[in-house]
Amino acid sequence: MLKSHMAEESASTPEMLRTQAVRWQQEAAQVRVLAAKRPTTVLLGRGSSGNVCSFAAYLFALQTGRQPIEFRPWLTTQALPEADWRDAVVYAFSYSGKSTDIAASAEWLRARGALVVAISQAQANSDAHLLKPAQHLIHLGCGPEQAVPATKSVIAQLFVAAALAGYDISLAAEQCADCMVQIEAHDVPASLATFLAGARTVTWLARGPSLGGALEAALKMQESVGIPAFGYSTAEYLHGPIAAASPADRVVLFTASDEPMETKQAVAAALLARGVPFLCLGCAATPDAQLPLPYPEARWARTAILAYIAQRTCAVLAQRVGIDPDVHPALRKITQTL
Repeated sequence: MLKSHMAEESASTPEMLRTQAVRWQQEAAQVRVLAAKRPTTVLLGRGSSGNVCSFAAYLFALQTGRQPIEFRPWLTTQALPEADWRDAVVYAFSYSGKSTDIAASAEWLRARGALVVAISQAQANSDAHLLKPAQHLIHLGCGPEQAVPATKSVIAQLFVAAALAGYDISLAAEQCADCMVQIEAHDVPASLATFLAGARTVTWLARGPSLGGALEAALKMQESVGIPAFGYSTAEYLHGPIAAASPADRVVLFTASDEPMETKQAVAAALLARGVPFLCLGCAATPDAQLPLPYPEARWARTAILAYIAQRTCAVLAQRVGIDPDVHPALRKITQTL
């Protein structure tokens, strides 16, 4: 069976990180100078880009002590009181730049004084909707994606978001690229695919910035292989969702030895009591990690590892069961939301 575009595009991620990270860092530094006097951070994105926004919200809060606004585009369709957004910088994430509601929200915010920065694969001279209200563009430079499920563009957006939040991404990008190569060499996606095969549902659990990776992993399973999947904070999982878990389901816990273990241990104990099969992804020093992984030093960068493993695992699952993950009768690469 021929490999899918999804498999090929996700496999090109390490090379992308090695060639683009320095530029991302430089361009983000320029934007940070322009945004220095704007204390309000607004994040815009849908789908995979929305999951990147969830990741970015943690990073900006960790750097500034202020929780960013994950702006809901629906609001701009309503009659809202007039507000002054001149203290805000808007980071609008869209691979294509053609997400209509993201562009409309960016335009609405700019009209009220916000500085709008687009993070997109769209070329500066294109007619992409998002570029019209954007005063600045950070071009992803990740190359074309033909598969409906976003892969390398998600990783690119994660790193750009980290750079915009003020993190040094250059070393982390090199380390992540090396980790991804090792993950392939040790057949981690194939092992995880074997564990997940036949599951009624799959739940991905993580904490902190990696929650964005868990949300993205769930989305990838839904849109590529059609398995109902969910992403939760490990702590949030005990507040209700675990009640629906059964031995027919699978749970993946993503953690590391330098994170608090109490919640992870509580979830593991609850899953054991319910007879729910689960697997812990962690580093070599993580207690009880069934699949030890190489990790970059920076904790935030591990989110990219989780997203990458999920992408590669879904590509393996799709090939095993004869599903073409590149296309879906109900999905398109570009979603127009009115």
